[in-house]
Amino acid sequence: MPFGPRLDRPSAVGDEGRPRATSLGIAAVTVVGLALATGFAVGQPTFLTGLGLVAGLATAGVALLDRDTLGETVVGHLLFLPGAALLGVLVVATPGDPYLVGGYALALLGTAAAWADVADDDALEGALSQGILSYVFGLVWLFGAAIAVAAGYLAWRLVDSTVAAEDPTVAAIGFLFVLGAALGAVRLSLEGIPVVQLTPRGRRDAVRTRLGRVRRWLAVGAAVTVGVGLLSLVFTATDSPALAPVPGATAVVSALTSAFVVGPLLAVGAVALLAAGAAVAARQVTQRYDERKTRTVAAGVAGGGYLVVLLFGVVPQVVGLLAFSPFLFLAGVLLAPLAVFLAVGAALVAVRVDLFPERVGGPALAAAGLVVAAVGADSMGLPAPLVFATVAGALVVWDAGSFGLGLTAELGHRPETRRLELYHGVFTVGIGAAAVLGATALYAVRTSAGGGHTLAMTAAVVGTLLLGALLRG
Repeated sequence: MPFGPRLDRPSAVGDEGRPRATSLGIAAVTVVGLALATGFAVGQPTFLTGLGLVAGLATAGVALLDRDTLGETVVGHLLFLPGAALLGVLVVATPGDPYLVGGYALALLGTAAAWADVADDDALEGALSQGILSYVFGLVWLFGAAIAVAAGYLAWRLVDSTVAAEDPTVAAIGFLFVLGAALGAVRLSLEGIPVVQLTPRGRRDAVRTRLGRVRRWLAVGAAVTVGVGLLSLVFTATDSPALAPVPGATAVVSALTSAFVVGPLLAVGAVALLAAGAAVAARQVTQRYDERKTRTVAAGVAGGGYLVVLLFGVVPQVVGLLAFSPFLFLAGVLLAPLAVFLAVGAALVAVRVDLFPERVGGPALAAAGLVVAAVGADSMGLPAPLVFATVAGALVVWDAGSFGLGLTAELGHRPETRRLELYHGVFTVGIGAAAVLGATALYAVRTSAGGGHTLAMTAAVVGTLLLGALLRG
């Protein structure tokens, strides 16, 4: 029994989920063993470790996107899209043959998908639609953050010019705008802060009436102060009399525009907006929604999470790239998820047209990845036995996965079938090992005679294994 909750939620019998654990374990050991052997052959034993970790996180994200609760769906969003995008970046950035690295990335991704049972069309379609929705919300959060930063910069410039102004008329106009902004912020925050809900039931009617009165006064105060400030700007532009000749006006304006007055005003407005935002967010997260609304809210929360990860996790790591070419950085941030959507869409189409079997998509993807990795290993000039073993491993993974899936469909997950799976696995691995040894010997004979090619011997391995499978029945 594996530790922790399972992602595919199997039933007792007749469950066409992931293959049985022993068969899938044989497939996983085959993929990981070949990856380690390839790492030693290229002189970097752990160069695929990061690929495996990120592939597992992305696959777990796809599995959690199918859950019903809001928290699990949000975590699925935060794992799927960033994990899949990071996996693509690692494949591109890892030195070596792209077929070799990309093939093992597919193999690890297929193995993880088989364990989590997320290689069917429903899971892929859900991940694609929800991922696109969270990506759109992420863009909305990004543009909103840009607008907030611009507004904050303008507010800072207004406050700075108000405090540092030598002309009392200019300072007074700036103070009116600051006061109006603070009153407007408090008025807006009252729409989100649950003042009435936090009041005892017996006093809610009185508090609701009083709160409505306060809202009206705040709205009127904000409109009056901003309006007076705008009118003052018009009068100042027409060279109307300034405040300097008025006795005592300079001292009063200087006191009102000091940091001891402007600072608390801004702090009150900022704290009110933050409290309202936190209250609205908490209310949205803790409410119960139907399935569609849950996915929408989860996508919106995940979009904000993407922005936080981008600002505090990605940007500090790529400051040099951001300074060198900010457009290149933004293009990577925007285009990497689109590449993920294209890849998931292509996988969904492949499943829909039966290019990959619907329920055996994980083992099939892992086997296809090993075949691609074998092509990359051959192009890099790695030892021929390793190339043959990679191709043989692809068919072992496929055979073990399909056999384990057959047991799952017929018996479910609870009956004990370990001995049967081990027997089948040992027999399959034995056929693969015999094929690899035979192809290696034949390759050695042909190369000593001045001929032969790894791809030709790879075809011989495939033919041998297929023949063995047919003989086995």
